Amino acid sequence: MSPDTTNPAYDDARKRVEAKMGFYSHLAVFVVINVVFLIVAGIDWLWVTLFWGIGLVSHGWSVFFASSSRVEGWKEKQIQKELGRGGPDSGSAPATGSGDPTTP
Repeated sequence: MSPDTTNPAYDDARKRVEAKMGFYSHLAVFVVINVVFLIVAGIDWLWVTLFWGIGLVSHGWSVFFASSSRVEGWKEKQIQKELGRGGPDSGSAPATGSGDPTTP
């Protein structure tokens, strides 16, 4: 049975799996390189590990948590909050002028 590659759900699932594979590859390289350099360079290498670790954590966040239902719910609340403020793009008329910066 071959997968239905025209299905959008399949495409989304494939992208998530590829993102996870990318993170696990990043993690494996991080561990191997840092163990080797810790052995070779000693404790002087730890500052690089710290900054690379920050990048690894942000990569993990984007893969595992950025599209979670909790984050999506927060984003939707913030969008609704911004829509409720009645800014220039919310459909209310601008206070002065036509709102088009190219017209006098």
